[in-house]
Amino acid sequence: MIAAPEAQSPSPNNTILCEHLAQLTAEDCGQKKSTKQRLSSRKREPSHSPVSALLPSKNGRMGNSASLRGGRGFSCCSCAASTDLKSGSCVHAAAIKRGFDADVIVGNTLLNFYSKCRRVVDAAKVFECMPERTVVSWTSMMSAFCELGESDRVISMYRQMLQEVDSNEFSLSVLLKACARKGDPRLVESVHCCVVKGGHGMDGFLSNALVGAYAKSGCRLVAERLIGESEGGDVVSWTSLISRAVEEGEVETAMSYFFRMQEDGVAPNEITILSVLRACSLINGLLVFKWVQGLIMKVGWCLDDFVLNSLLEMYLVNGYFFEGMQIFCNYMFLGEDRYLQPETLAVILQGCCRAGFLELGKQMHCYLIKKRAFPSLVVQNSLINFYAENGYAHSAFELFKRMPVKDIVSWNSIISCLARNGNYSEALLQFKKIHCNGGNEPSRPDFVTVLAMLQACSEMSSSQLGQMFHGYITKTGLVCDVFVQNSLIDMYGRTGRLDLAKSVFQDMQIKDLPSYNSLITALGINGAGPSALRAFDKLKELKTIQPNGVTFINVLSACGHAGMVEEGLRIFYSMKREYGVEPSMEHFACVVDLLARSGKLEEALAFIKAMPTVPGPTVWGALLGACAIHNRIDVAEESAKWLSLLDPQGKAWRVGMSNVYASVGRWEDSWKVRAELEELDGKEAAWSSVAVRGEDVKFMVNDTKHPQSRRIYEVLTTLTNHVKL
Repeated sequence: MIAAPEAQSPSPNNTILCEHLAQLTAEDCGQKKSTKQRLSSRKREPSHSPVSALLPSKNGRMGNSASLRGGRGFSCCSCAASTDLKSGSCVHAAAIKRGFDADVIVGNTLLNFYSKCRRVVDAAKVFECMPERTVVSWTSMMSAFCELGESDRVISMYRQMLQEVDSNEFSLSVLLKACARKGDPRLVESVHCCVVKGGHGMDGFLSNALVGAYAKSGCRLVAERLIGESEGGDVVSWTSLISRAVEEGEVETAMSYFFRMQEDGVAPNEITILSVLRACSLINGLLVFKWVQGLIMKVGWCLDDFVLNSLLEMYLVNGYFFEGMQIFCNYMFLGEDRYLQPETLAVILQGCCRAGFLELGKQMHCYLIKKRAFPSLVVQNSLINFYAENGYAHSAFELFKRMPVKDIVSWNSIISCLARNGNYSEALLQFKKIHCNGGNEPSRPDFVTVLAMLQACSEMSSSQLGQMFHGYITKTGLVCDVFVQNSLIDMYGRTGRLDLAKSVFQDMQIKDLPSYNSLITALGINGAGPSALRAFDKLKELKTIQPNGVTFINVLSACGHAGMVEEGLRIFYSMKREYGVEPSMEHFACVVDLLARSGKLEEALAFIKAMPTVPGPTVWGALLGACAIHNRIDVAEESAKWLSLLDPQGKAWRVGMSNVYASVGRWEDSWKVRAELEELDGKEAAWSSVAVRGEDVKFMVNDTKHPQSRRIYEVLTTLTNHVKL
């Protein structure tokens, strides 16, 4: 520790500081004369700026002596206020050269300057070199470390400070903030004892600091008692209490605090209403939303941009899209152009996506371009997801390519978009590009990336590529994630590798309901109906997991693929009776498919007519699909009649009807349905793909572009005849 020199009477040269700094250090320097009087008694030099007084002139000499004598404190204070690191460093160097750095006021100002610039290392060097340190010096250094989250360092410095100087309200408030960050109520209680023992007043910011520290440490009741002891507390104390209650999920308690503070005559401010908006968002009630919106409009808090953003997010996140967009339009398009945070803009785009408002989303895109909202990662990622969800893969890909900076969310969005729209090869290429970028932390593949690629492998029916990704997943350690394991089972099932699907399932340490659902699906689509039923029986034996609606859809589908009619009907009628699962339209469609596939078309038709609800397109579509197998044109035409009413723009049932006509040799009717299908709209024709030697090969119905198409159709005809036999 550097020994402090003997106290000297302050020089007039060291007293020229900005008013607030002089007030903080007046007691330490023994100044009895007010700062305003000293400032007014000094003749100012209008030709010299505060900073230039301590900077070299063009001829290499220092500024004039008058400026040097009177301007050094004010120069440092000006740099601290502006956080101009370059100018402040020059002033610091000039102060050292002229010997002003030994002055305690200059040292404190430099500490404040480097702390505001977040140059704590430089601030620590200044602190260590100060020959004399006051409580202001220690408090500034403690505050700098507290802002960095180094609570232990703050507590250690406070102990060292007590060996030199006594604490004051400011140093204790910084200490309370550090203790609150550690979340240890015992530390807060210790500081509280120091406050009481030291005779510090409980009014003002120290009382607020105590309330905030107790609240953040999980002692809301103690904080509430302190507010009562301080004659009702002020807005800062109540806001701390409300904020902590919201963080703990006690929204009703938070709202009761909000009402009590107003009963005590304490008016809330914008910070308070932000916590109230968070509480209302957790309550998720439209009447509550309308109430708080009315309060905000009445008081005028809507003029605050942060309040406006929180109000918008409250509506949009909870699904009240129209109400949120009404507020957005009122403030964005009616002359009150306001700032919206990127997160709020992203929530608006997500709302457009969920509500299916394609045109509104496009208008939002134009608005974002006009307001120069780019580049913004969160907004651009939401735009990519918006276009991807609406089937505009090309637009999403163009946005992705133009992004100057991409994170893993960007890569995941575009890979999922490409895989969902059938561009599997491009999705694989983008996955490779992640590794070409070095695999740094912001772009390192995570389990979402892996899930998207496994989905692409499933759609490509490429077990070889799927096994490669399985190896990659094992190498990166992501294989331990249960979601990834379930996706592996699904992928192997869809690519025909039941052996590997079973192996993944057996190796799982933790199996949840989606694990069993994935295994049952894999067994069912590969014709292993009895094995699927055995897996279902094992699930029923578990006491911790109960089958849900998805489970029964998978089991019924497995029975349909295996022709197990009696077992399927027994399971269907046990759904509600034994498990309380209400049959949905999907379950009814599975039963119709189960009956129709086995040739029991009359029973399937009777089942449809006996349904407790109006049959949907999926039910009639299942019946129509089986008519092509059994050449039942009468049942097919009845199904098509209902489908034309329920789904007039549908394509799938028209394709099925065309196939039924073709199966009985009514080619003219088949071509009529095909022509009607082509006239519906101008969208791109549907296509399928298959992976051949690692290459994604696309084809359409009646496609003859392949050079070996004749041979392909001969093999398909042979296989079809063999299946019918």
